[in-house]
Order: sequence, then C-alpha cells, then structure tokens
Amino acid sequence: MTERLIDRAFKGIEERSPEQLTFCVACALLEYAIKECVDQQNPSGRAKPNWGSVAHQPPDLRKGASQKTIEAIDYVLNDPPQVQIVVKRRAQFRERSLEGTENERIAEALKRIRNNLFHGGKRPYDDRDEKLVQAGLEIIERYFQLHADLRRAALASGMIAPESLA
Repeated sequence: MTERLIDRAFKGIEERSPEQLTFCVACALLEYAIKECVDQQNPSGRAKPNWGSVAHQPPDLRKGASQKTIEAIDYVLNDPPQVQIVVKRRAQFRERSLEGTENERIAEALKRIRNNLFHGGKRPYDDRDEKLVQAGLEIIERYFQLHADLRRAALASGMIAPESLA
C-alpha cells in the first residue's frame, strides 16, 4: 500500500521541526481561548479570534518576563515575519513593517507566523523560520501566563493533557 502524501509531509515536519507542530497546536489553543474570552463583534456571525483584543489587554509583555521571552519579543519585532503577496499571479514573500503599539506589533507578528505556517509559508529546513516559530511559542506561553481568562479557557478546552500525562 502506498503511503499517503499527507502522512509523508507530516513525518517530514515531525522529524525536522517538531516545534512547527507544537506551534500549530499552540495557535489553535490560543485562538480557541480568545474566542471564548472576547466579546464577538463580527457582523458575518462567524466566530473569529480577535487578536486585537489580546494586543490591548496586557499592559507590558516584558514586565516580569524571562530573558528568553524578552529575546523572543525582540526577535519578532526587530526582524518581523514577512507577508505573502501576489505578484504576477504568484505568491511571494515581502517585508512589511509592523505598526501600532508594541503589543499590537507583537500580536501582528504572531499572526504572521501563524498564517505563514498554516498557509504553507514556513519551511522546516529554514533556520529563520525555526527561530520565528520558537519565538512565537515563547510569546504564546507569555500570553497564557499573563491572562487568567485565556489560561482558564485553554484548560477547559479539552486540548490539555491531564497533569499526570504531561
């Protein structure tokens, strides 16, 4: 029996970049928690994570943060993820600055990492992509540390293994 293409792709990422898989789960968990905690104001009626609400909640992600978290924040702000644009009917990456307050820029950088990974723009052999994913994981963990509501929603999601299994 021939192995499915998707299984081969999963194995490739799992072997070369387990952080990318962890980041996918971390984003799913964060987005679930945001939807559970934030008033939904979407005219279409579809539930969507309001990343902007997270950007406005913490007064300072750096205050009391570990050196590793501060370095992660600095990394995504000083060398932000690129965005994909269409040029001559092909998707290409371009640099685009981050705008807004520091917290807004951090949230936007996380969204870009997520979008690039979810939509095929992260490569498991690329050192920069790996650094962005690792920085993103550190920042997502910081959101859960600072926001009790997000943490409670994540724990209630059914996605978290019991402590005895962790």
